[in-house]
Amino acid sequence: MLSKSQYTKYKGCPKHLWLYRNKKDVLTPPDEAAQKRLARGQDIGLLAQKQFPGGVAVQDGWKNPAAAVAQTRELMARGVPAIYEAAFLYDDILVLVDILEKTPTGWNIVEVKSSGKNLKPIYLDDVSIQNYVVSNCGVKVEHCYLMHINTDYFQTAAKTDWKQFFLLTPLDAELTPAADISQDLKDIKTLLAGPEPAAVLDKSNCDGCEAYDYCWRNVPAGSVFEIFRSNAAREYMALGILRVQDVPPDSCNTPKLNHWVEVYRTQRPYIDRTAVAHWLNKLEYPLYYFDFETTQPVIPLWPYSRPYQQIPFQFSLHIQRKPNGSFEHEEYLFEGKKDPRYGCVEAMLKYIGETGTLIAHHAAFEKTRIREMANDLPLPREQKDALLRMSERFMDTETPFKQDYLHPHMHGSSSIKKVLPSLVPDMTYEGMPVANGGDAMNAFDELYFGHLSEAAARQLRRDLLAYCEQDTWAMVKLVAALRDSVAE
Repeated sequence: MLSKSQYTKYKGCPKHLWLYRNKKDVLTPPDEAAQKRLARGQDIGLLAQKQFPGGVAVQDGWKNPAAAVAQTRELMARGVPAIYEAAFLYDDILVLVDILEKTPTGWNIVEVKSSGKNLKPIYLDDVSIQNYVVSNCGVKVEHCYLMHINTDYFQTAAKTDWKQFFLLTPLDAELTPAADISQDLKDIKTLLAGPEPAAVLDKSNCDGCEAYDYCWRNVPAGSVFEIFRSNAAREYMALGILRVQDVPPDSCNTPKLNHWVEVYRTQRPYIDRTAVAHWLNKLEYPLYYFDFETTQPVIPLWPYSRPYQQIPFQFSLHIQRKPNGSFEHEEYLFEGKKDPRYGCVEAMLKYIGETGTLIAHHAAFEKTRIREMANDLPLPREQKDALLRMSERFMDTETPFKQDYLHPHMHGSSSIKKVLPSLVPDMTYEGMPVANGGDAMNAFDELYFGHLSEAAARQLRRDLLAYCEQDTWAMVKLVAALRDSVAE
């Protein structure tokens, strides 16, 4: 029996479906982040059902398909206004419709997603197979909709306005034609009966897939996928070139790629000292090394915020007031249930003066959060203006590592988690209880929603503070390494 999720696996990557059906033991079980996404989707699904009152849920569709199909038919005959998880079976394809809405002359299919406004191709595949099966079961499908989250919804009250929170996007004009789906289903039968297909390696499509570890098991560190786009990397592989170090020198179409090839070949850094010095010369004292930690609630927790908005709840700040001067450290971490942004703004305006450079790694993130707080929160005009001026004073430690300072241990990446161990190998996040941004978000949830003992909460706060402080001290060390590189 085929499900709609299996059909969408096929549409995304035929090998994924083949492995799921024929070699499932090689797939990686969902990690904690994936489990949280699944739970979030289920929660949003229940909220969406409440927007269609009077509905009835069909139970255990996958455990007992025949009973679920029969219950769906009985509820349709009764004319209930909506059916949740309505079950339909056609040509050995089972689909469970999130919400089947009764209309005066037929039924609407409503597929619920916990994602934002962007329509992904997989959503169209999902709704298309539902429409195909339901229609072939003799049901008059009037319209098909995607119900998802309006990330432009700006909540100004304490309670969420669900009519604004959810978007209902019609998909009728974009659905896959029935003839194409019929051909897909024939191709799926042929695929599943045949040998294991070759993997089409693509970093963006494969990232996060449960088959990633299996499909990429023979791709070594230093592969062409580290610096080239996936289509170019596959072309190199077709020529028998798997590692960057084997790419012919000066054969790429950009200086940056040629520099990377040389770095991999020689295992020595490439440094454009003139460009690095130019970046360093733009720093103005006092220097403020700055880093936010944020939470990203799907449903706004506080007024003046949006679904999925990154809300700062913590920052670390290292300050150097003059060249070769000592460093001061300041920090902020939320307490209680109030909106953490107000305390964050107060602490920032207290610790950060009106002159000097703010330094962050991938600084667009910090700049955007500051501008959002200035524009979204009902702050005094002078505070809004001060925040907006502050947002214009950033320099980004990531900038030199995009093309002016390339290190073989960075593996083609300019992220701080790759750059730091390359230039400052004695600094590490390994073994830290809070070791990355995802850990920090989880820590926020535990402190805000959890039922930790007082001692456990105190320890978790210490762990959060230690992690965030490490991030800003890491930038201090990176700037020092950049200075050393031009002094040589």
